Amino acid sequence: MAPETAPAWTVISQQETLDLGPNGSFIQGVKVGFRTASCALGTVFIPSDAYTIERVRAAVAERAAAMESVAGLTG
Repeated sequence: MAPETAPAWTVISQQETLDLGPNGSFIQGVKVGFRTASCALGTVFIPSDAYTIERVRAAVAERAAAMESVAGLTG
């Protein structure tokens, strides 16, 4: 049996909140917290009217991939 691989990211929190939109109005949504495979912590904001499993999965995967690409970066 092959060893299990760790997931690329895991959702660790969800919080309903308001965010300031580009035109200065408030947008209701959910701030989704996640942890990457390298233990980096991040969040994404999803507007309530777009809050679906697919949208959360896509947004978290995109942000987690960007964060993992700089994990351990040195100068």
